[in-house]
This record gives sequence, C-alpha cells and structure tokens, in this order.
Amino acid sequence: MVRPISFGTVSRDALPDQMAQRLIALITERHLKPGDRLPPERELSAAMGVSRSSLREALRALTMLGVADMRQGDGTYLTALDPETLMRPVGLVLALSDAGLAELFEARKLVEPGLAALAAERISDEAAEELTLCAQASADVLADADAFMWHDIELHALIAKAADNAILSRLLESIASLGIASRRVTGRKPQVREHSVRDHLEIAAAIAAHAPEEARDAMLRHLENVERAVNG
Repeated sequence: MVRPISFGTVSRDALPDQMAQRLIALITERHLKPGDRLPPERELSAAMGVSRSSLREALRALTMLGVADMRQGDGTYLTALDPETLMRPVGLVLALSDAGLAELFEARKLVEPGLAALAAERISDEAAEELTLCAQASADVLADADAFMWHDIELHALIAKAADNAILSRLLESIASLGIASRRVTGRKPQVREHSVRDHLEIAAAIAAHAPEEARDAMLRHLENVERAVNG
C-alpha cells in the first residue's frame, strides 16, 4: 500500500520559497523523485493550505527557479535536478543585494531589448494578441503588488518566447530567478507599477506592430525607468 505524501502547510508570506524548500525536502526524504508529477492544483492547494491562485503564483516562481516544469494540459512535474542544485537559485533569490540588483539591471539591459526586437520581427498574430492582453491585464491589478509581479514576469516571458532564440531565451532564464527578487523590491512601489503599465503597453504595441527598433527602445526605456526608481 502506497503511503500518502504529506506536503505540509505553508504561510502566504514567501510562499514560493517555502514551497521550494518543502518540495526539496520531500525529494531528499525519498517521498518524491525528479520527474514525478505533482498532484492536481485542487488537491495540492488543499494539502498545503493555500488558495489555488496563490498556488499558481508559487508554481510559476518554482518554474523560474528550476524546481518545476509546468506543462500545458498535462500538469506540473519536478525537474530532474538534484537537491543541491535546486537550493542554489533559492539562495540567490533570497540573498540578492543592492550591488546584485545593479548588475542584474546591467545584464537585463543588454539582453532584453534585443529579445524585444527579435520578437517584433518574429511574433505571430496569435502571440501578439496574447502579449497585448497580458500588458492590458497588468493595469487591472495595480493595487496588488504580488499579482502585478506575476503579470510582469509573464509579459517578459512571452516576449522571450516570441523572439524564438533558444540561446538568448536560456540566457534570460538564467537570470529569471534573480528577476523575481528584483521585482519584489521594485513592485512594492505604486509609482513603479503605474509607470510599468504604460511601458508594458508601449512595448507590446511596438512588438505587435512588427517594429523592431521601437520595441528595442521601448524595452530599454522600461528597464531604465525601473532602475531609476530603485535608485531614487
């Protein structure tokens, strides 16, 4: 008889980090193994004592951290990474310093404007509509810093996907976990969220219009605006 797995409840604060730590513990305790499929959202949210919307936010973060793989229509799977490797990005997210933020923005300004330009050249009509809807939706959650953060992350991920360059996308993924940490800092400021909504709409419009240079410039302005707000 297979013994049921106790996923354990977690508090709403720092939910992604707590979930990552709990899943890693279950791997090391041999209750879960890399490649295992997690229970359906309804079951897992009940087992961990969180809402399904909070769970989805956490799973998105775990995907960014390299802990989970969310497969459309198939569920969420643990990645084939060892616990020591999984712990490393969690530590980076928690330990991001002011100096680390400066270097992160430097890296993002080198990579993401180029991704936006490529996306403008290659995006399909369907993907452009999805990107535009994502940019518009961020305006609806201005009062919710956490929800806004996930719209922000999703928008940048959609741009990377539309750029259709595996190497650049992987490069962006390598700094995505730190991006979560930076957004926890910047997204707490209402003025940053308000400005970012305008920036997101400009970026999405330029990409949907297949205007590479405009998309590049809009993305760079966006990153510079957020960076100034952090340093201001």
